[in-house]
Amino acid sequence: MLPSLIGAGETWGVVSACPFHCVCRNLSESLSTLCADKGLLFVPPHVDRRTVELRLADNFIMEVGGNDFVNMSGLVDLTLSRNTIHLIRPMAFADLESLRSLHLDGNRLTTLGPRDLAGLINLQHLIVNNNQLVKVSAQAFDDFLLTLEDLDMSYNNLRRVPWESIQNMASLHTLNLDHNLIDHIAEGVFGELYKLARLDMTSNRLRTLPPDPLFARSQTGAISPTPYNAVISLNFGGNPLHCNCELLWLRRLIRGDDMETCATPAHLAGRYFWSIPEEEFTCEPPLITRHTHKLWVLEGQRATLKCRAIGDPEPVIHWVSPDDRIVANSSRTSSFINGTLDVLVTVSRDDGAYTCIAINAAGEATATVDLKIIPLPHRGGVTGNTGNNNANAKNNRNATSGILRTDPVVGVQGVTSTSAQVRWDLGRLSTAYVVWMYQIQYNCTADETLIYRAVPNPVHHFPL
Repeated sequence: MLPSLIGAGETWGVVSACPFHCVCRNLSESLSTLCADKGLLFVPPHVDRRTVELRLADNFIMEVGGNDFVNMSGLVDLTLSRNTIHLIRPMAFADLESLRSLHLDGNRLTTLGPRDLAGLINLQHLIVNNNQLVKVSAQAFDDFLLTLEDLDMSYNNLRRVPWESIQNMASLHTLNLDHNLIDHIAEGVFGELYKLARLDMTSNRLRTLPPDPLFARSQTGAISPTPYNAVISLNFGGNPLHCNCELLWLRRLIRGDDMETCATPAHLAGRYFWSIPEEEFTCEPPLITRHTHKLWVLEGQRATLKCRAIGDPEPVIHWVSPDDRIVANSSRTSSFINGTLDVLVTVSRDDGAYTCIAINAAGEATATVDLKIIPLPHRGGVTGNTGNNNANAKNNRNATSGILRTDPVVGVQGVTSTSAQVRWDLGRLSTAYVVWMYQIQYNCTADETLIYRAVPNPVHHFPL
């Protein structure tokens, strides 16, 4: 038997340590440890640290980490497929600096944390399909962004993937994300992936796809393929595509694997994507259906402006202030996706005409909303002192007691990030001045915008 084995190119060598039930052998001076389908509950502790190939597939291993792969710096191929792994401890593979292929398919992973795959600085093939992944950290692939060639995360439960990491995988050749729950592709994410030859997004929840340089390159390769300009395989079938003008670019591609159908609009539902004439891929410009016309608000109170619009695709709504600036979110203003604009605390400069602008790929529509700020009455003496009190209060905060001192008469106590208590001694006030209203001025540290509210007496505790 020995001569025949040698003739076949396989030499059995003496291994210093081989796990029970496993097979350890030297193949062309490389040590392989084969422990597949052995009923293992954990990674064997006595694996020879010199092994180059380690196969642990089809066992019942539940987690990896700790000392499982310590000092195995020569390991090139690690197979952990079809176990019951639900946990990868951070830095579990930190010593595997030579690893090229990691197979984790067919396990029970639900997350990939930021340090779960740390240390794999030469990884080329990462296979994690057929798990239960719902979250992948944006930092999970940081150590092998420039070396990874194949990434397979198909057949999981992913709604989001770390596009910000994927777009930096300069060597990526194959990307499989099929059979997930992904409903969004970040615009321009494939633009720098010049080596990408296969993208599979079959059976997700994509309603639309943003144009990308990748798709233009796929056309050049389809028309005149060369060694430097190969055909790119794109698969988007099984997605609920909304067939409107935003997908005209896809309709105009020359495709060989064209399995897409339309899910919406209703008159195109179920029709084969490539059989629909281009003129039926239409969009509808925005139409503002209802909006606030005029709103009167007492100075210092909340103002809510509403604007609703329809269109295909769904319009995006922006607000323009009376001074012709886009209203951004701040400590005082909040703009919501449904078209509502909230001015949490109004000031006199908020008075004026606001413009609601609804925009989509087919055009835009506008409407005007008049916001009238009813100024609060101010009486001499109190108003004049208020400004000084605010300045004094800002400069005289007692960090230990939490009490603000303004003057011998008026003070502020119990200051927190959301409330304060205003106090004054009525007995020390002249009968000529009656406290009928007081004003609190404060600001948000995020944008330093001054806000003030006037409060009628006898309110003594006022939430900010």
